[in-house]
Amino acid sequence: MPVFISYRHMDRAHAMQINSRLMQANIKTYLDVLDPESQTTDDITEVITRNISECTHLLAVVSERTALSWWVPFEIGEATISNRRICSFRTGPTELPLYLDKWPKLSSAKDLDFFIEAYKIEVNLKRSASLESITGSESTRSYNKTNADRFHTDLKNRIRRGV
Repeated sequence: MPVFISYRHMDRAHAMQINSRLMQANIKTYLDVLDPESQTTDDITEVITRNISECTHLLAVVSERTALSWWVPFEIGEATISNRRICSFRTGPTELPLYLDKWPKLSSAKDLDFFIEAYKIEVNLKRSASLESITGSESTRSYNKTNADRFHTDLKNRIRRGV
């Protein structure tokens, strides 16, 4: 159940910090800068798309510079198509685009801890996405969508309550 970390390369330091925190919590991650294939390929779109499909969650690092990126919205779109669990992590005072309102918005270390707890609950309950969320039967896709919606709703509520 890896977490795909989406970010604009100008925000690499934030992405690396999040990656380190998730790895400390024993959560496998995908970060393109740590992937030798993404550094040498002629088809980065295929590499990114494949790695998103192999992850269960996408965490988008969002700053004022993200608005100038085409990759972050593309990666969020890819994750949306396959009912991945999607969250954003705001790195500063920037207002997030309205299309991100659908998913939990993290903005602090405490929020990231809430994400980690929600992730681990999904692992324990075996509710996370799999490749069948794209290729499986309609009932499998529907079940995964329901679980994704539950993950998003529960995490949003937890962040709002702050406990």
